[in-house]
Amino acid sequence: MIKDTKLSPDAGYALYTYYNYVKAWIINLENSFGTGKSGMDRFLANIKSSSDFANLKNDTGCTTEVRAHYLRGKFTLISMMKFPIDDHPELSISANMWLPVQAYYAIHGVGLSVLAVLKQRPKNHRAFLTCFANIICRYLPSPLSACCDGGPDISSFTFNNISTSHNQVARQSNIANPKYSQGDHFIGKSLSTTRGKNIKDLCDKARQQHRGGCKRRNLCRTERANICHKLPPTTICDFIYRMRVRSNYEDPDMYLFAYENVQDAASHYKDLLHFTDIIVTGMECVIEKKIGTREMLELRDLVALSKHQ
Repeated sequence: MIKDTKLSPDAGYALYTYYNYVKAWIINLENSFGTGKSGMDRFLANIKSSSDFANLKNDTGCTTEVRAHYLRGKFTLISMMKFPIDDHPELSISANMWLPVQAYYAIHGVGLSVLAVLKQRPKNHRAFLTCFANIICRYLPSPLSACCDGGPDISSFTFNNISTSHNQVARQSNIANPKYSQGDHFIGKSLSTTRGKNIKDLCDKARQQHRGGCKRRNLCRTERANICHKLPPTTICDFIYRMRVRSNYEDPDMYLFAYENVQDAASHYKDLLHFTDIIVTGMECVIEKKIGTREMLELRDLVALSKHQ
């Protein structure tokens, strides 16, 4: 329940929206694969049984580039794991302000390692998000492979690798309890709102371009459609990047709203940490297939040593 606060009501709305989105993804994953070690084993087995994964060849080796990206991502994840939330849940209120940043960079580091073994080298975050949608997603099972495409209007959005539609997503409240909601509609909501935000930002940028001396102009439907056509499908990585930008630049005050509810803040910290770990673990399968089990074990040994330091 959102309590009264001196902060903007929008801050509380945004905070609980993000809480619910992350929880909805986790519930969907648990419904698909189960919980605990057995759930993770089924998740990894699903990845390894796909035809795309089977077609990967062990032909890369662990280059300096692969190692550097992987260790950066894993060390970021370890720093998230080491934060003493269980013993000091009150710390989650401030820790959550940086958690989306850490979650994104953990995925970004290991994701760049995946792309390096596949001979892809994106130059910036936008290019990385495109590579995640077009390359990495094919190796991840549903719902992590889910994506939202189309536009410019929400009514023309399409969804792949999840069972939902734009009408079902539109009816889904983003502050409803995800435990009692249809999971695919909820994660579709997180993808559609993210895509809608990306389209709006790109359209705003296009409007601000000079034309005939005017600093702002209206975009016709064709121009908006062309912008959407160039925008790659929106994935879970876009959603986490959106969380990262909002918490780091646009609206960090929304995390201050959590000061009255330590329990929810601590629960969200654990949820996003667990979710990030699942995504990273899934991507590690691709790295191991390309560089070989022996070299992957050596990488993991380096990570294990850091956990005890």
